[in-house]
Amino acid sequence: MKAIKVKRLYNGKARSFQDNCAVIIDGEKIKDILTYNELDEYLTYNKISVLDYSNYYMMPGLIDCHVHLMIPGNNTLGEYIANEWSDGEINILAYRNAMDSMQYGVTSMRDCGSINYAAINVRKAINNQNIVGPDIISCGAPLTCTGGHCYYMGGEADGPWEIRKKIRQQQKAGADFVKVMGTYGGTIGITKTLTFSDEELMAAIEEAHLRGLKVAVHSCTYEMTEKLSKTGVDTIEHAVMCPPDCSKNILDEKTAERMASKEIFVSYTICCVKGEIERLKNLIDTQKATDSDRQAYESNLNYDRLINESFKFQMERNVPYVIGTDAGWRASGFKSSYYDNLCVMQKNGAKSIDLIHASTLRGAKALGIDNKTGSIEADKQADLLLLKKDPAVNIAEAVKKPDIVIKKGVFVADNTVNSIINT
Repeated sequence: MKAIKVKRLYNGKARSFQDNCAVIIDGEKIKDILTYNELDEYLTYNKISVLDYSNYYMMPGLIDCHVHLMIPGNNTLGEYIANEWSDGEINILAYRNAMDSMQYGVTSMRDCGSINYAAINVRKAINNQNIVGPDIISCGAPLTCTGGHCYYMGGEADGPWEIRKKIRQQQKAGADFVKVMGTYGGTIGITKTLTFSDEELMAAIEEAHLRGLKVAVHSCTYEMTEKLSKTGVDTIEHAVMCPPDCSKNILDEKTAERMASKEIFVSYTICCVKGEIERLKNLIDTQKATDSDRQAYESNLNYDRLINESFKFQMERNVPYVIGTDAGWRASGFKSSYYDNLCVMQKNGAKSIDLIHASTLRGAKALGIDNKTGSIEADKQADLLLLKKDPAVNIAEAVKKPDIVIKKGVFVADNTVNSIINT
């Protein structure tokens, strides 16, 4: 056992903290939280090592509710990876992406779509081989219609019974939840429309819940976001509130009120086009851009404006938001995306003290893992960050590169991936 003394502990609950305390860790789990005086008395009867981080702040490990581990996040298209890479290459990439995220403070993540069960394979390797790695929640391949968004990941299904069968197959293969593509997205060449009929959508939600699985639905239009606010969906991904032509947002009060009252968690992936905008701007600035590049730049700028506006509107109406980075997609890297998302949310009015909760316990609740992680409490996993800067003052800067990451009681070194591979 060991005790870690800290200056201030943010336990993950809304606006909750404790000063001058020590966290007792026994193996993978938290045993107790004591004041300094209680620790002195505890040491009288218990022989344990004391680690003095009394100038540091502690908070739970970060939770990323939306990643794609099969894609590198360097502008390589998922379509290319699916067609050109072997399963072995994809699995290794997925593992490295997961470890990159963990070194930057993400101790739990939800993979929202990978080909050939890559994220599930990595999860099994971490769990079965007893190697340090983040907890991974995975859907397998997202459900989509023939030729729909992310069709190349292998989740195509048409009609209620094909959808039900696909969900059963994915659960059999080890899926933890169901991801449904409700609308179009960034896949090249797809039609900008809803993916499924109402009958198909409700079949997916009903089948998933019948089998004890949560449902996450991708929504890039007001029509789908409004529709989902009336259903039993568990999380909405992106939750943009614009028409298919992306001309403007339809900021509907009743939709936001329903999402808040039903406690439908929303993962906004608010920086998913930031890297692409920067890449295209560089082409324009260096006079290397084509007409297509310029059109794409304007389109991405517009989408960025719409998703920021949707987030700000919904946040101000108490829709329970969580942090999802879309890491892997386009230019969303696994080392920088969490910081980028926190920065933009702060610019839109989110308070750091609330972002601590959104990044930890609220995220755990959205994923259904709050019984084991997301807060600093007795009997939960010792998934912890030690920070020199106070996250309640500026969480983005505090966690930009966490000073110390602890996963299940193990201190994670910057070279963890290479250490594992070289042993």
